[in-house]
Amino acid sequence: MNKLVLVLSALAVGTVSATAADLAPRYAKAPAPVVAAFNWTGFYIGGFVGGAFADGNAFSTEPLNVGGFAWNGGVLPNSYSLSNSVIAGGTIGWNYQPVGTNWLIGIEGEAGYIRVARTIQDINAINAGFAYPDSLDATRIGDWYGVIAGRLGFAADRALFYAKGGVAFVEKNYGFADNCVVGGCGGGILNLGHSGTHVTWAAGAGVEYAFTNNWSLKGEYLYLATHQTYTVTGVHAAGDTYTNSHTDPGVHTAKVGINYRFGGPVVAKY
Repeated sequence: MNKLVLVLSALAVGTVSATAADLAPRYAKAPAPVVAAFNWTGFYIGGFVGGAFADGNAFSTEPLNVGGFAWNGGVLPNSYSLSNSVIAGGTIGWNYQPVGTNWLIGIEGEAGYIRVARTIQDINAINAGFAYPDSLDATRIGDWYGVIAGRLGFAADRALFYAKGGVAFVEKNYGFADNCVVGGCGGGILNLGHSGTHVTWAAGAGVEYAFTNNWSLKGEYLYLATHQTYTVTGVHAAGDTYTNSHTDPGVHTAKVGINYRFGGPVVAKY
């Protein structure tokens, strides 16, 4: 009887020990660390500086009256290069990058200063050997311009590669002037002029890098399609009407800038 009691007691103790072992706490595996994925969605503003240069020469014909008489006695065209320009201005825009993708779309507006220009003595006057400054051709693309463009970009985390294109508004001015009435430099006064805003297209591409969640640096190329030919008419002091044709070149621009982005999600990924 005593032996039976001892055997049963040993079995009971073993059962309790096994059950306690089964009930011991189990610790879950720690999750992998969370990595934050940058997202470009949001509104932004910024500023930029850079340079601009024409893609060719300005071109003007000699003014002719209705009878075909050239103002300076010749019909040579006046072709001349324009100066390079500093550009500077500001931008405002919005990006949308869907969660889980690298592509984004956006819209951006920019406005700034530009002055690609030159004033030159008319070539016919030079060839005629006049002793005094005679008629002048003057071209100016600027002093201001604006662009409204769409953007399509590919984001590699904080690096963004994008293309943009849209409509451009560029101030332009052209003039032909001969105000000399004495000596060998002319027989009267003639002024032809054109000024206004050229509405055209612009296209370019750039790269932008976000060095914080809100601030980013960019480098961008943008072409302004300011190439345009138009006719200018003016009346000579004696009453004759003179007309000439003028062509403006297009303009290449390159800039560096800084943008500040207002908020936007930073999405967690594992």
